Amino acid sequence: MVPWIPEIDDVLTALISLACRGGEQLRMPRIYSALSELKAREVLLTGLYFSITGAVCYSRQVEKILRSLVEKGMLVTKERDTLVVRDQAVEAIRAGLREKLPSPAYRALQTASKRFYREMFRKRARPQETLAGRG
Repeated sequence: MVPWIPEIDDVLTALISLACRGGEQLRMPRIYSALSELKAREVLLTGLYFSITGAVCYSRQVEKILRSLVEKGMLVTKERDTLVVRDQAVEAIRAGLREKLPSPAYRALQTASKRFYREMFRKRARPQETLAGRG
């Protein structure tokens, strides 16, 4: 069997489709920062490049891929910086991935997608909550 050599577009499409449920809202700044944080420990993301200025993280690559996913109908623009995942499109991509990819590649994408989801939707404690929790 020929080894699967993923393109970064395919990897991001797979990460979003495996990680997110239909109807979930993805804030674009959070997508950039989550992927940037994961890049250090995810081999699948080694082809991504980010520009980090102060607290702002941005990637032209990621923006281009997200625009492509909007054009394909997997994501829908809700607000200027918010995308919504379309349920039917995600299910179709998941089914295609299960059919086409060898098991080890699919499992690697599943693991990376779980990390992506945790990074995207982790709760950040407010300073008052952190101080109150130490009580």
